[in-house]
Amino acid sequence: MFLRSAATALALTFAVPAIAQDAATATVELSAGTKVFDSEGVELGTVISAEGANVVVDLGAGKQVTLPGNAFGQLEKGPTIGATKAQVVAAVDQAEAGSEAKLDAALKPGADVRSAHGSAVVGQVKLAEADGVVLTTPSGDVKLPRSAFFVGQAGLATSFTAEEFAAAVA
Repeated sequence: MFLRSAATALALTFAVPAIAQDAATATVELSAGTKVFDSEGVELGTVISAEGANVVVDLGAGKQVTLPGNAFGQLEKGPTIGATKAQVVAAVDQAEAGSEAKLDAALKPGADVRSAHGSAVVGQVKLAEADGVVLTTPSGDVKLPRSAFFVGQAGLATSFTAEEFAAAVA
């Protein structure tokens, strides 16, 4: 699969609203499909997944945010966080812009491209354009959409494992 999700996952931590804190040990239900509200009672979005310590919320308009489970409080309306929807969307937009700037800087001819986990170099950037990136690989040149790339801890990477990448370009 050459396309990453168009939405940006972002780890944010917001304080639990004071009202929710007063609810003492209220249980917060965060299963897929649960509606989440902001600090003003406006619908923030819908839980896509809640696994481990992270909860992914779909904000609509192609945006997602990943929040820690302990960032949620419980009000009568349902689960809530201590920020407004506008604040959350602005934070997601800011993080997305920063990620795009890092990606633009990293997509230079000759740059190594690593697998998703950074363990293997799968190719080198030959050409980066608005509609895609051409990589030189052991199997020949291959063009991928820009959405297949990100900048991780190990540098420029693709969203595929080395095995997935090899199978896709074979």
